[in-house]
Order: sequence, then C-alpha cells, then structure tokens
Amino acid sequence: MCLEGASRAGAEFLAAMPNADLCAYYVWVPMLSSDNEPAARASAQRFDERRAIHYWDADRRLSRRMAKALAINTRRSAVTGDEPAFAWDIYLAYAKGSSDVAAPDFWMHQLAVDYAPRLDASEWRRRIDGLLA
Repeated sequence: MCLEGASRAGAEFLAAMPNADLCAYYVWVPMLSSDNEPAARASAQRFDERRAIHYWDADRRLSRRMAKALAINTRRSAVTGDEPAFAWDIYLAYAKGSSDVAAPDFWMHQLAVDYAPRLDASEWRRRIDGLLA
C-alpha cells in the first residue's frame, strides 16, 4: 500500500469513523528497493491506531493471491523485475463476518486497470458506511 493510500483509505478514514466494528488491515509489500521490513514497521508506526493491524508480505503471497482473484495482470517490480502478477495499491472492503479474503464486497485501486473504481475517499467512505449499516 502506498503511503498516500494508507492515509486516505486507512488512517484518515479510521479517524473520521469511530465505529468500533470498523478495522483496517495494512499489508506492506516490497515495490521499491527501499521497501523492506524495517521500512514497513516505520510506516506501521506512522499509521498506528487501535483498530489497525499491519503485516509485512515480503514474498507477496497475499499480493499474488489477490492479483489472481481480482484479475490484475501487473508484472513489473522495481525490486525484482518480471515476475508473476501481484497486486498492490488496492483497497479491499469486507462486510462483518466475511471469511474469504479473495472475495471482497468491493474494492478500489491506484493501478492501471479500468474495470474497477480508482480510489476516491468520499466514495470509499460511502461504501463503507453501507457495509456498516
């Protein structure tokens, strides 16, 4: 997740919505040569909130699973070059009780795909409000 998205879809969003049923799971992945576990920990501290949980996906396992589930075909990384498709800069929303991570109720992104909505903070909030209702 990029820092801008982490702020708009995560930290700022959580601050604006005190609902105890709402939580955010951040999954940090290596995209740039400076992306590593210590950098992910520093970002986690920057976006620390009691309803936020942070993970480091060094091998992009979840990223690859979500790329397949969401039909995202990105294949370049500044870190490793060509590799199997993986997803990053995606924002997934699930209704309470959802158990299949590969089947979000809706999602937004900051990628070059045209079949899903780009991250829009006001629309994200509207959709989350609907899931919480």
